[in-house]
Amino acid sequence: MKILFSAWPGYGHLLPMLPLVRAAQRAGHEAVITTGPDLAPFASSLGVRTVAAGPTAADSYSHLPGDVMISRMPAAEQNAFAAKNLFGAAAAVRARELAPFFSSWKPDLVVHDPLELGAAAAASWAGTAHVTHGYGPMHAENDEMITVIGSALADAVGVDPTDSVFAAPYLDICPPAMRTRAQMPWRDVRPLRPSAGEPGDGSIANSIATLPHPETIYFTLGTVMNQARGVFRAVLEAADELDINLVITTGPDLDPATIGPLRESAIAYPFLQQADVLPHCSAVVSHAGAGTMLGALCFGLPQLCLPQSTDQPLNAASLVPTGAALCLQPHETTTKTVAAALRKLLHEPPYREAATRLRTAIEAMPDAERGIGDLTT
Repeated sequence: MKILFSAWPGYGHLLPMLPLVRAAQRAGHEAVITTGPDLAPFASSLGVRTVAAGPTAADSYSHLPGDVMISRMPAAEQNAFAAKNLFGAAAAVRARELAPFFSSWKPDLVVHDPLELGAAAAASWAGTAHVTHGYGPMHAENDEMITVIGSALADAVGVDPTDSVFAAPYLDICPPAMRTRAQMPWRDVRPLRPSAGEPGDGSIANSIATLPHPETIYFTLGTVMNQARGVFRAVLEAADELDINLVITTGPDLDPATIGPLRESAIAYPFLQQADVLPHCSAVVSHAGAGTMLGALCFGLPQLCLPQSTDQPLNAASLVPTGAALCLQPHETTTKTVAAALRKLLHEPPYREAATRLRTAIEAMPDAERGIGDLTT
């Protein structure tokens, strides 16, 4: 079977699908990834044929009307604006650019992330089955965004795939305890085990082993809303107070040198495979991006969520009630508050116990082999 995996050009949209891509390859299916030209080289480096389609993430933002700062808008306004002008506009370009590929390669199945509906529109044109692959908790705000993206596609290319998206299977990688509602708009929701990602060469373990303190924390603000240098400094200073090692990733577009000087107990990189880092950590501090959040839970690690924007506050709100995490909003994030939260996470057992329960629940979810089997038989 020919299977096309389509992701908006962001690591957090593509990487959650990789276990299913690998399972498809192992089962003998022909897997192809399509994403924006900025992320396509990374996708190709995974050893998967990749077709670049649609704008880059940067181009998507640059074409927003006017002098717009999405991160400064109220959440509801932010979601609607981004759905129409960011994801919707990009989906229309991707749909048009994928149409010739559908005609020549003729995929049998399309797997796309929830906000990448360009491939879903192209699949509708071609009469090809398609399914949605989740990347984290889905909230009512996400439903509304999908509807707005579909409407934008209808205006731009004459096809609104929203009804077919909600009628087709939804692969839900969020453990049940983190679901914030009983009903979702998808009528066929199938659980699928999340992953912490694929390991790299493992060399980071040697660097972690040289750090001076017994406990190590992984700290990231992701790859999109990662410019908050004040947050980096607050966490660095809190870790110094507590004698904790830090392994930091700043994101590929942010030079680690710009976050300021590091003590011998901290190391920083633009990007690391989190699967290489998390086995050596006692906790995680992050922006509450879905990939980081679920990856940490795969290792049963308690978390401090520092949501910055986009869907991060909603992600944090789905995790904190489980007892596995604490959360500080941007206006609350100081060296003092971060240090206090880390003391709790590291020294009060209920946080780790809750994270361990979530790890157990994740391990009980169907794996990618079963997931691809269910989709292709």
